[in-house]
Amino acid sequence: MNYDIIGFSNDLGLNLQQVSELYAELINEFNLALSELKVSMIEKDLRNIQKIIHNLKGVSGNYRITDIYEETTKINNLLKSNNYNNLELDLNSLLTVSNLALKKIKSFFYERSIVI
Repeated sequence: MNYDIIGFSNDLGLNLQQVSELYAELINEFNLALSELKVSMIEKDLRNIQKIIHNLKGVSGNYRITDIYEETTKINNLLKSNNYNNLELDLNSLLTVSNLALKKIKSFFYERSIVI
């Protein structure tokens, strides 16, 4: 798994049940951000796209969700350099990676009989 949930839990001094509550919040936050990202893609609102990517990058870095962090870092760097050539492809890739990551995180807790 690409996510060090147990290490994250240990670093915070929390048990998995407590950390599951943080991840539940994270999943809600991600779902809202990804919905907003889809709307911004349709509207071609680059400023809002950049804001969302920046926020997702920070949150995914804090939670050690490396695949999303890497995708958002790449997109963030492209946006900063005004490179929009493959932006739609990159954003769609991020959506795919994010949806898979959220499923894996839910599965991690489900396998331990923790509902999030």
